[in-house]
Amino acid sequence: MMSEKKLNQLWQAAKSIPAPSAPVTLAGDVVRALQREPALATPNPPTLFEELNARFPRLAVASLVVLGLGVAANLALGPMEATDLGDGSAPVSTQEWLLPASFIE
Repeated sequence: MMSEKKLNQLWQAAKSIPAPSAPVTLAGDVVRALQREPALATPNPPTLFEELNARFPRLAVASLVVLGLGVAANLALGPMEATDLGDGSAPVSTQEWLLPASFIE
């Protein structure tokens, strides 16, 4: 730690040095620089898809793959007899091994 005497000497020496002054043409230079710079255009806010894609890039690709697989499965299974997932569940639910014992008796 510095002694009080040394600290006071440093302050007195700093006070005796004149402060640097700004050039006379500083205000004009600032105004010319501002006029020279092009105005910054505000960008459009990102859409929800762009925001999600920026945060979760793999999730966007994976969701498109899952969606594509679902559409492909629907197109492939369309001509078949069971066109809906619920069509195949009705016969399965009527089988005896799925019913409680109170319904069988």
